[in-house]
Amino acid sequence: MPRSLRIPLIVIMSLFGTTAIAAESYSFVFMDEQGVPLEDVVVEPVENTGQTKTNQVAIIDQVNKRFKPAQIVITEGQSVDFPNSDNIRHHVYSFSKAKAFELKLYADTPEHPIKFSQHGVVVLGCNIHDTMIGFIFISTSTDTVTSDQKGNAVLTTSQAVNEVNIWHRNQTTGPENLRTLSLIDLQKNSSGSYVIEIATLPPEPTNSFEDTFGGYSAAN
Repeated sequence: MPRSLRIPLIVIMSLFGTTAIAAESYSFVFMDEQGVPLEDVVVEPVENTGQTKTNQVAIIDQVNKRFKPAQIVITEGQSVDFPNSDNIRHHVYSFSKAKAFELKLYADTPEHPIKFSQHGVVVLGCNIHDTMIGFIFISTSTDTVTSDQKGNAVLTTSQAVNEVNIWHRNQTTGPENLRTLSLIDLQKNSSGSYVIEIATLPPEPTNSFEDTFGGYSAAN
């Protein structure tokens, strides 16, 4: 290339709008009232849609009369398939506000996956096996994260975050309620992580679908 036609790479990147965008990271630590680390807490940035939504179909299988996995996070408009890997039939349903649906008694795989378009939480049950309980968190953001076994979660996003929605399946406020928190009001530990306590009900292995709703505060 002639010397006169050589253009610095940084100029080319600016012309085509490909300059890098700095990422923001927010660290959280979740625990229950006894200070025990809380796993599977969902942290969703408010008013932050994240990156491009996915068209990938999520899977919740049914194995040994249990939903597997018992909890997933998807984005608005994403679909979920409910294969039945047991050698018995299941009848999957939900009457949650975010999505009420029913897959009547079936084996193998339903004909079509179910699309979830409304933000919120869907609680799953089986009309035949009442101890089968599952949860789908339908998020507005692809940046939404879930806490690990130590109660830690790191939210990384290209946009500044001022508020977050948090949710846990055993929270005392009810299985479909989201708690919105302003980061400016939260305390940080010595490591710079936001520390959040969530009041929870003790999980019972034999809980039924009805118990999951009946055990929560009547005020919610």
